[in-house]
Amino acid sequence: MRTAGCDWNYWCVSSDITPEELEEYLELRKVDGMLVRGLEENKARAIEKLDVPTVFIRSVEGEEAEYINGPHPDDQAIGRLAGEEFGYLNLGYWGFVHWEGVMWSEARKKTFHAYATQLGVQNDTLSLPQEARSNWAGVQRIAEWLEKLPKPCGVLACKDDAGLDVLQACQMLGYMVPDDVAVIGVDNDRLLCESSSPALTSIDLKAADLGRAAVVQLGKMLGVLGDEVEVPQAPAVVVTRESSQRKERYALICQRALDYIDARPLKNLNVNVVAKGCGVSRRALERAFAKYLGESPAAVMRKKRVAAIELLLKDRTASLESVAHQAGFSECSGLSNFIKRMTGMSPGELRDEN
Repeated sequence: MRTAGCDWNYWCVSSDITPEELEEYLELRKVDGMLVRGLEENKARAIEKLDVPTVFIRSVEGEEAEYINGPHPDDQAIGRLAGEEFGYLNLGYWGFVHWEGVMWSEARKKTFHAYATQLGVQNDTLSLPQEARSNWAGVQRIAEWLEKLPKPCGVLACKDDAGLDVLQACQMLGYMVPDDVAVIGVDNDRLLCESSSPALTSIDLKAADLGRAAVVQLGKMLGVLGDEVEVPQAPAVVVTRESSQRKERYALICQRALDYIDARPLKNLNVNVVAKGCGVSRRALERAFAKYLGESPAAVMRKKRVAAIELLLKDRTASLESVAHQAGFSECSGLSNFIKRMTGMSPGELRDEN
């Protein structure tokens, strides 16, 4: 891994490791710092006592987890984006499926409710305890709750797993999605969202940017990165699928392809790779882009790659060699030729302009 010109060696350790095993592992590997996510609180507390710089990233911790010090998604944006989508669909009643005691779910519940209240929209919350998450007991509770809500309505689930449970409950009750109930999840886990029927609309939190920000934070704690180094954070966006809006085939292909490209903007993708990743023919992909974007898939991929490189160039402490490496070029000359061809400027000139 390379960040702002620094090389990193890294190892992944299972969250099942005991505090004693972790301490032994840290000594064996001579670990300088840690990124931690998804540990039980007793293990997190044990890590706090170790003399190792650590960035804790939110997972399913409770509200009392004050040790969480890493970057996290903008929960305000999640409530607003879901509310804007439901408002666009002219839905007069909104609901939220909440995981009880989980800090990020608590935050999303509050912001979603505040946004709905601000707009004068009636709304309700279903709180699920740990034993009723991502299982049949949870689906049954959601079904009982949905039956009481006015229709049509919009439901925001705290994350994609909960969104799939809402879709399952709708199917059990015979509700039409999105006509009776429009559903939105959070995380944009493509495996979950696109394997459901209907496909789940979700809010993409741009988790890769958060991961990079966590690495930079750790670098600052270790003293290998300066305070001036920052990671630009792309805003969260709604990735619209059939669970919130009925869309014709080419619109769905276009959305799926954009989602695929946005997930890997620095890859040197080609049209055939994207078409295969979306499960469609090259011709279908080209027709979809021509109809909805007025551009070819190749042109869109190049533009998105340039935009991603511009974000890397904003970090003025990162060398051009580092940027070229992260952008998939083996040498700076490849980066320079690509940027010159696309913008008419050199990478240095593009950096100065920003």
